[in-house]
Amino acid sequence: MSLHDFVKILRQRWWVILLCTLVAAAAMFIATPARTDTTQRIGSYTATATLLVGERPAPAPTGRQTAAPVVQQQASMGRIALYIKTGDVPERAAAALDYTDDPAKLARGLDVVTDPASESITITTTAADGDRAAAVANTFAREAVAFFDEAPPGAGSAVLTILQEATPIPNESTAGFVIPPDRNIRTGLAALVGLLVGLALALLLDRLDSRLRSRQEVADALRMPVIAEVPRLKRSDRADGTILTLTKPLSVYADGYRAARTALMHLPTQEEGLDWSPRRSAVASEPVKEGQIILISSAHAAEGKSTSVANLAASFAEAGLRVLVLDADLRSPDAHAKFDVPQGAGISDYVTNRGAVELVDIMRPTSVDGVQIVTAGTRLDYPASLTSRLAPLMEDARKNADVVLVDTAPLLAASDVFDILPLADAVVIVVRAGRLTENAANRVAELLGRFRVRVAGALLIGGHSRKADYGYGYGAGYGDVTVRGKDRRSATRDSLPARTADADQPDETRRAAR
Repeated sequence: MSLHDFVKILRQRWWVILLCTLVAAAAMFIATPARTDTTQRIGSYTATATLLVGERPAPAPTGRQTAAPVVQQQASMGRIALYIKTGDVPERAAAALDYTDDPAKLARGLDVVTDPASESITITTTAADGDRAAAVANTFAREAVAFFDEAPPGAGSAVLTILQEATPIPNESTAGFVIPPDRNIRTGLAALVGLLVGLALALLLDRLDSRLRSRQEVADALRMPVIAEVPRLKRSDRADGTILTLTKPLSVYADGYRAARTALMHLPTQEEGLDWSPRRSAVASEPVKEGQIILISSAHAAEGKSTSVANLAASFAEAGLRVLVLDADLRSPDAHAKFDVPQGAGISDYVTNRGAVELVDIMRPTSVDGVQIVTAGTRLDYPASLTSRLAPLMEDARKNADVVLVDTAPLLAASDVFDILPLADAVVIVVRAGRLTENAANRVAELLGRFRVRVAGALLIGGHSRKADYGYGYGAGYGDVTVRGKDRRSATRDSLPARTADADQPDETRRAAR
């Protein structure tokens, strides 16, 4: 991963990092009291009882006894330790301590150490409760003394005496990292940990999330150039049926669609799968001319396809071209709503009544001067069979307009569009930033390459933009003027052509007019 990729992840996932940092800091701040007990907490206690090993004195001879008494040999230190941890001593200790489990488990927690030099034995035990640890060690010591006082077989002449009873001693742990008790320091450390967790989570999400957001990602995945970018709309501009090229003609959004219009009028198209560098494309194909059919599609629904058709139509009309919009998305037609045109006789009626309905009879004016539309029609029961018979309509449309914009179904949602692709002179793929995945984009590129259609490029919608990216003066001044409702037609007829005519005047004349 390069530094550029890491910075891109930070810009896209900064909220994940910030959220993890704030949550960790807030949780630690709430969990830590303002005044912390600074006394050292004790985790466990150790208790040790010390026994001395002695020898039982031989019995004195009686007057009748003529032979010397038999002297028993003292048991070894190892055998004495074995007696303490097994047999009767653990059973007696368990009974004295009211221990109901197996006595062997109780004895397993003992550490019996012998010292032959000093003839001593230590019994050590550890527990979280100091009193419990001392009780276990002392009980085993007393039961061991009592056991050897009885002179059991095999114990020899050994006797035990308690030199020192066990007392609980706290275990002080100095190893490991100790969290400072101060509330502010703990909060800062928690924030640092949250920051690291947020970075790791951001990298993981970026690895799992294959959605395309930037211009370069879209171009690489679709294997086609991005002809224009339209920045993300403000919430106030996200109204249904709003054509921003008309309502806000000097905004960055309208300028984005004008850039797409310019690319479609002057840049050459290319067959998917070929080299689309400027030198190769200029030789391989001809630029889009008047009377050409431009098909607008997308990979999925709700990517801004119909909205882009409406704004592109207004942009072409702004340049003085006759525009005809064909609403060929017969499964979910909605292009007519963008132009304030009710649904009526249209494409489906033309196809089903071939010869009885002429194209000029179903071409309807719109709210945008210079733009006409042919709606989807009223007979939409079998859209797949209708789209396969659109070739005559396309030829008629080419004769009645300078530019024909065809709004089709999404490529990956329905097969209808594949019947129309060979009829188009250029194809534009609308991509909404953050919605199309890399796998879906590769599938679109594969389908377009299989049909060998001529692709103009992709139109990226809703990308993040900066004001400086669009040059001096955009997004301010006249760009804030909004044209609404019934003023759309007058704005197109009066204001926009006037600006086009002004563009042909010398700079001095234009400045004087302003």
